[in-house]
Amino acid sequence: MGTCSIRFARTFRSLAVAASLALAGCSGTVDMQDDGGGGGGDGAGTGGDPGAADDLSTAELELIDLINEERAARDLDPVLLRTDLNCAAERHSDDIGESRSCSHDGSDGSTPSSRVNDCGGPGWSGEIVACGQGTPRAAVDAWIGSPGHNQIMFTPGQKTIGVAVHNNFWTAIFDQR
Repeated sequence: MGTCSIRFARTFRSLAVAASLALAGCSGTVDMQDDGGGGGGDGAGTGGDPGAADDLSTAELELIDLINEERAARDLDPVLLRTDLNCAAERHSDDIGESRSCSHDGSDGSTPSSRVNDCGGPGWSGEIVACGQGTPRAAVDAWIGSPGHNQIMFTPGQKTIGVAVHNNFWTAIFDQR
């Protein structure tokens, strides 16, 4: 796995995500500086490569935390952030958030497989999208209420995740590697 670098606000949840990155074998820096409560909810990030871990917004960090809390409530292992999945999720949320089209197919004809492949990933096992939910909690609740999304999110073998949000269009991509 490549180098991971991320900036967190000082919260308990953020520390859990930092620990997840370390357990995933990420090398590099984990900057625990206080960001003043900032961080947007649009998933646009602050620059760098699409999907880079340091581009996660506060909402995206919260989304991972909430998914892992729900997985823990079901006695499932947490999913760890994987940069290529994050890249693919960001590309998709940016696309569907701009086009306002709630679909797994991109406006350019891309699919989850092609997006993960384009981001250098070895594969994926499931993608879930939520469209129009204003908060990470609302997105997770929508997924919990949908049998197909629920099945992907709570598959016992899921190990890694990538997440993104743009204009309240949410994407989470999972893999069992």
